[in-house]
Order: sequence, then structure tokens, then C-alpha cells
Amino acid sequence: MNYFLEELDSGTFEKLTNTFCQQLLGMGVISFSEGKDGGRDGVFTGRAERFPSDTDQRWEGKFIIQAKHTPNPVASCSDGEFQRLIQNEEIPKLKKLRQDGAVDCYLLFTNRKYSGIAGEALCEKIRKETGIPNVAIIGKETINNQYLNSNKNIVRQYQLDMLRIPFDFSDEEIKNIIVALKQHWPAISDDVKRQAEALKYDFDKIKIDEKNTKNGLGEAYYVNELLGRSLMDFNKIQAFLDNPINDTIKEQYFDIAVELSNIITMKRSNFAAFEEIFLYIYKRICDGNTALLGGKRHVITLLHYMYVECLIGEK
Repeated sequence: MNYFLEELDSGTFEKLTNTFCQQLLGMGVISFSEGKDGGRDGVFTGRAERFPSDTDQRWEGKFIIQAKHTPNPVASCSDGEFQRLIQNEEIPKLKKLRQDGAVDCYLLFTNRKYSGIAGEALCEKIRKETGIPNVAIIGKETINNQYLNSNKNIVRQYQLDMLRIPFDFSDEEIKNIIVALKQHWPAISDDVKRQAEALKYDFDKIKIDEKNTKNGLGEAYYVNELLGRSLMDFNKIQAFLDNPINDTIKEQYFDIAVELSNIITMKRSNFAAFEEIFLYIYKRICDGNTALLGGKRHVITLLHYMYVECLIGEK
């Protein structure tokens, strides 16, 4: 389960980090209030109870706990701005703390992606330049997979279930469709007949209004996003699906539409407005996916097309 930690504010993420550390290190973790902390969001002194693991408790001494939050859902520890932040701001603080005898172990929690090569190189840089022997960076994958999915009490305490995707689906199939659509998109002409045919989606105003009301799709979202942005490209999606060379992709399209329809029906109560469903599916598919660069907008357009075609959502 992937919790969208970027939706938290930095203060809540710090509290969440110290809650993790109470379980990993011990109840002696001391949290600092927001403000100047000298490079610390929490401290602990002693032997870690469950870190690095339940059976490996070598880490002991004076611990410095730090939380680095970002609102960017695709941010990574390998990003240049994060590397510069650690180099120019955090390492000097840690050097001073080490010289003062205030740190033996350093734990940095972040909701960024932790890439093995760049992450380990950064840990080694911190060790080498500060003299701190025990350094670890805990990224969003470990936070989600190890610390949240196995501890529902923390999830409930911080209401993180409101930040999760509450259903699973074959996102790889949608990625395949979007990649193929992106490749064919420039070759699909905007002929007048198909453009006129596309406008049929706005003709039966009463029915679409009823559908929006049943599904809880906001009027502003419908007008600005679906009609204002996506409608003009519905004809291209239809042309793409009508082309016989795309029959295999077309079958995948109908498969995923049925799958999404079932899941949305079962899990509809987990969301408020229907547009939130579009956003969560979009994030699930596009989060960090380089194959979709330059074509991410087609994901929303395709979802809007499925909605108007009554393949997803109440009819």
C-alpha cells in the first residue's frame, strides 16, 4: 500500500518520524518543537531496540533523528537540490554536533524515493565528512512497506488511510495503452467529422448532469477539466481505438475499464468527490514513470473518456 506522504505538512511528517523512532529505538526518543533545532528533529541516547533490525542491535550511543519532507510526489534522494541541501546545510551542522560529542548515529527520514546507488553514496559522504560511524537514510519505500503497512496503529493515529490508494488495479495495462497512444498521437488527424462527432458528449446535457450528480463529480471540475481540456482529444482516442492495428490495445482498454469499474463501485465510499478518483489513479500510474514523460496528460484524458462513455462511474 502506497501512502501519499507528500500530502502531509512538514510538521506532521516530523511527528510521524519520531513515532517511528519510538518503536525502532525506544520510548526515550525526545522530540523537538518546530523552529531552530540545530539539525535535529529528535534525539535518543542508548542502544536501539529494533534498528537496524530486531536481531541486529549494534547501533548505540547518541542518536540524531531528522525528517526531510517534500510535497513533490516524484522527488528522489538523487535529486541535485536534495544533494546540495545535505552537502551545504546538513553536513556542516552534523560536523559541529560530532565535534561536540553529541552524535554517534544519524537517521534521516524522507518521503523521497531512495535509490540504492545514489542513496548509499550520500550516506557514505555523510560518514566520511562528519566522522559519524552509523548513518542511514530511510526513504518512502521503506516507510510505506516496512513501517506503515505493518503498523496500522500508526496509520490510524495519523489518519494516513486518507492518503492511500484504497484499491489495486492493473496499472501496467494502462501504461501500455498510454505509451501506444503517445506514439500514435501525432499521426491522428483532427478531421472535422470526428471533431463534430466528439461534440456529441455535450449534446445530452440532462443525462450527463444526472451522471455527474449520481457520481458526485463537481460542476467546476466537469466544465474546466473534462470539457475544457479533455473533450477536444476524445476524437483522437476514438480514432485510435477504431484503427484495426490497435485491436490488441483496444482489448486491453476494455479489460482495464471493466476492472476499474468494479473497483470504483466497491471502493467509492473511500473518496469524496469523483474527481479525487481520477487524481489517485493518475498518481498511481504516473508516479516516477519515465516511459510516460510527455504523455502523462493522456492518462487523465483517457479516464475522462471512460467516464463519459459510461465505462466507469454510475450511469
